[in-house]
This record gives sequence, structure tokens and C-alpha cells, in this order.
Amino acid sequence: MLIGGGNRWTSVHWLKLWNSGPLRVNSEGLVELQASSLLRGTIQAIMRGLKTIISATVLCILAGCQSPLDGPDTGPFLDKQLAGMIEQEIQQVDQLEREAVLSQPSEIESVLAGRRDELDALSPVPPGADLNVDLGLDLSGRIASGEPIDLERAVKAAVINNLGLQGSRIQPAINREQVIQAEAVFDIVLGAGVSFGRDRTPTTVVEVATEAGDQPLNVGLSRVEQFQYNVSLAKKLTTGGTVRLETNLDRTLQRNEDDLVFRPNPSVRPTFALQIEQPILRGFGEEVNLAQVYIAQKTEQSAVEGVRAQLISTITNTEVAYWNLAFAWRQLAIQQWMVGAAEELLEIINRRRNYDANIADWAQAVATVEQRRSEIIGYQQQVKEASDLLKQLMNDPAIPLSGESVLQPVDEMVHLPIELELRESLLVAIANRPDVRQSLYNIDIAKINQVVADNGRLPDLDFQASVNTQGLGGTYHDGYSESFTGNFLSYVVGLVFEYPLGNRGPEAAFQESRLERSSMVVEYRQVLLQVILDVKTAMRRVMDYAELIPATRTARIATAESLRALEVERQTLASLTPTFLNLIFSTQAQLANARTAEFDAIVQFNTSVSKMYEAMGTTLDVKQIGIQTIDEDGDFDPRTLY
Repeated sequence: MLIGGGNRWTSVHWLKLWNSGPLRVNSEGLVELQASSLLRGTIQAIMRGLKTIISATVLCILAGCQSPLDGPDTGPFLDKQLAGMIEQEIQQVDQLEREAVLSQPSEIESVLAGRRDELDALSPVPPGADLNVDLGLDLSGRIASGEPIDLERAVKAAVINNLGLQGSRIQPAINREQVIQAEAVFDIVLGAGVSFGRDRTPTTVVEVATEAGDQPLNVGLSRVEQFQYNVSLAKKLTTGGTVRLETNLDRTLQRNEDDLVFRPNPSVRPTFALQIEQPILRGFGEEVNLAQVYIAQKTEQSAVEGVRAQLISTITNTEVAYWNLAFAWRQLAIQQWMVGAAEELLEIINRRRNYDANIADWAQAVATVEQRRSEIIGYQQQVKEASDLLKQLMNDPAIPLSGESVLQPVDEMVHLPIELELRESLLVAIANRPDVRQSLYNIDIAKINQVVADNGRLPDLDFQASVNTQGLGGTYHDGYSESFTGNFLSYVVGLVFEYPLGNRGPEAAFQESRLERSSMVVEYRQVLLQVILDVKTAMRRVMDYAELIPATRTARIATAESLRALEVERQTLASLTPTFLNLIFSTQAQLANARTAEFDAIVQFNTSVSKMYEAMGTTLDVKQIGIQTIDEDGDFDPRTLY
């Protein structure tokens, strides 16, 4: 899987990211982000089209799939039983579409519409304001500095460099090698051997009675020089049989003794043989003999889904960490605004100490300022910790985790409407979630094992046949020429039968495979329930935070108006009373809390949207990122993906 790049990956099986939107693969094979960001409107259009495509795909799967053994490269198989489970779980879900949008302006927003800009400016961290905050000292004792970063760059860095993602992408390469090993069982095997020997053996003398007396037919000593070689080609068939073609040569030289002469001497005896063995019952058929290949390929495809799951999780975690960091920066900015507002009021009290401000008023203001200053340290720590967490996810060499620069998000916190439809979202999630597809692959593997176990219950009946031809001559040419005449042709045909009485072992193995498959089906249903729970929870959070945003904004505007009125009143008062000072300080804190709640609602909405896409398994589609499996030495042209 090529997420980063470099020649160091050329020795492994690659998965490359492809895209046609903000993320693209450059000429060096690296993932790049284009300058333009993906607007929410575009996302909605993609999601609507995706829902339609996925719904049609699910229907096609329900109607078209026949068997997990249809082919080694087919995706997860969904039979009628599993399709019925899906329909059972979502049959109560209505086709209702809801849009998570901002509500109509509240009454106070309408009343204060004329002063909206003034109230926004009075609030801490107004829209478009620069976050010029004091980050304190870093671990080297120097003033900590911020490094701007946007969401696209953070996601890009995480996709390219995240260590968890780099680790998960190795597993498909391992499984690919296991596929090759399973396929290699059917490769042609070449065998060869050669030997030379010299033999000196005493033998029994055979004599025959003649008129001249007993005459020996042989000598009492055999002296032989023998040279042999053999070459064979063997192949295991996908039907379960084996074909073997073999040739042997035996060249023998015997020592002549007196009148005893061997002819031909040396003798050359070549042999050609063809042997076939084929199971007829147990072990017959491609479904049985290719089972390990199918299982290895299903396992590889499941590992690719694991990469998808890790990629989705990495992108989601990066987005969540980014928005949490943005929120931490704004919390720090709000706290420093509170310190500045308290210091401004303290300065006024200092100027009026000789007139109408007493020591109690001054002490109260000092205590408020110092308390707010002390709280800044905690917020500074939160910013640095959130920055380090994002650095860890990104693992960007240009922004190392060991560095002391603090990442500063530059994206504005905005909220845009998004359409939600539960039934379609559930169908999309069921079709796209990696864990659902992995569960289906597990069922496929269990079905394949059940087919093999079912075949194993049959008797063992093998067909065996062999045919060979031989020759004999004084030279290699004569020996081979005679073997090709067919004058010395031999053959054997037979059947071998074997069946264990009771057949308990194969029957138990078959029952085990059925139970394994039932277990995988139960696990699949559990995954479906988890998908429904995740999608509903995520959609509910999106809608809740969409409603919370205008509520927190209204509270912030109302509090800003209250503080504005107090400031106007302060400028007209002849003296500052402790009660009035408490009211100003508390209103400042209330406004800061309201602004914090508004930012928190926006952050929670954005992170909930990211988690909703994760729950639906569509994060990669929304980001327009895909995964393509290519061979180790294969050429990759990004232009073919557009």
C-alpha cells in the first residue's frame, strides 16, 4: 500500500490511494491535497448519489449472487438468509428525510439584529479574529510559538505518515503471499535425478549337463557398471487428480567372461511413463481443491477491508483531534480575554482609588484578575497536549512530535446544514462498513470450509491408470528408437476404495463446519445491530448539536447585550459599588462561558459529522479517497483513476 512513497516499499505488495477530488496522487505516487476544499454542498451531492448507488448495489447483490465459490475474486457473498436479516433489522425504519439545519433566528436575535456586529465584536474571539494568544514557555525555556495548519494538511499528513496506517497496510501484502502459496500447489513440478554405480557381486553358477560334461552358463562373479537418470513433470489438477510424465534411462555395462558374452553390451534401456490418479468421490472437484485458494483470497480481501477501517479511523481521529485543538486555542483566547477585561476594570478602579473606590473594591478586582491569570496555565497546557496528539496522528517529518512548535488551526469554526435520512444511511452503512464486509468474508470462508467438510464425508474412491513404453539397444539412439515403436507397451488401470466404518471423524468435521458457519452468521447479526446503533447514535448527535448551536449563540448574544448595557451604565455611574463590580465580573464570566459553549457546540457538531461518516463507512467517499490493489512490480498510472 503506497501512502507515503519511496523505493523502500518496492519489495512489498502495494495498495495505492486514488482520488478525483481534493486528495490526488502526484507524479511521485504521493497523496496530495488540491488547493480547493470540499464544500458541504458537494458532500451532500456525493452522499445523495452514493445512497442511490449503494441501495441499487445492495439489491443487485441480493438478486445476483449464487455462491461464495463463484470465483476467487468475487466480493463478500450475501445470500437470502443474510438479506432477510438486513430487512428484518431495518423494516421498522421509515423513509423520512431530515435536515440538520440552523433554526430560525430567535426573538432576541431579531431584536438585536441592528447591533449584531457590535455584540459580536464585544464577545471574546469574534468571527475572523486572529488568535494571538500567549502560549507560555516550552520545554526548552523559550516562548512557545504557533505553527499554522489547516484541516486538509492535517488529514493529508495523517494519510501519508500515520504509523498505525503504515502497519495495517502490510497485512494485505502478507495475505497476498499466502494466496500465491495456495495457488502454487497447482504449479508444474520438475523432477530430475542422475546416478552412477559400479557393482561387483558373487553369483551362483548355473551349469547344464552335456556330453562333454557339465558346462557353466554363467560365471561366479558379476561386474556391472550402471548409469541411470530420470526426468519427470508432475502437476496437481484442480479436479483433485495428479498427472505425472516421466522418462528413465538405464545404461548397463557388464564384463564379459571367457565365452560368456552379453549382448547388447552396454545395454541402453529407456522408459517413458504416464501416470494419472483422480479421486472420484472424496476430494473431487474444483470447489474442494481450490478451497484454500478461495480462502486465502477472501482473507486478503478482508485484510484490505482492515486497511479501509484503519484509514477511516485515522482520518476521523485526525479531524476530531484538529477540531479539539481548535477548541483548545479558543478556550485559551477566551480566558485571556477574561484576564484583559478584568485588568481593564482594575485599571479604572486604580484611577478612582483616590476618589470613590475603596480598598475592598480594589482587592476584589485584584483577586479576580489573579484568579483568571492562574487558570490560563491550565488552558495553555491543554493547547500543547492537543497539539502533540495531532502531531502524533500526523507523524509529519516536517512537524515532528519532538519539536516544541504548537500547531495552530486556521480553519474557521462554521456550521453548514447536512441532510439526514435514516433508512438510506443504514443501507449505505451495511454496504460500506469494513466490519460488515469482513463479517461477510468470514461467513464466506465458513461456507467454503463446510463444502470441503461435506465432501470429506464421501468414500475415498480413486481411479489410477498408468501406461509406459520401453526400448533396448546398444546405443542411446537404438534404445530410444525402439521405445518409440510401441512394441513394448504396458498399461495398468484400477480403482482403489476406502471407507472408515462409522465415518465418525468426517461426520464430526462436517458438524463442526456447520456450527462454525452458524457462529459467523450470529456474529454478522451482531455487527448489523452495532451498525444500526452506531448510525443512529451518530445521527442523533448531529441533530442534537445542530439544535444546540443556535441556542448557544442566542445565549451568547443575550449575554453580550447585558455586558454592553453594564458598560454603558458604568460610564454614567458616579461611583462603583461592590455589587456592581460583582455584576460586571460575573457577566464577563457568563459571556466567556456562553462563547465557550457556542464553540463547543460547533466543534461537537463537526466531530459528530465526521463520526457519522465513520459509522456509515463513507469517510473515504466523502474525502474522495480510494484504495487500489496492484502487483508488487506493476506499473501505476494515476491518470487511469480519473
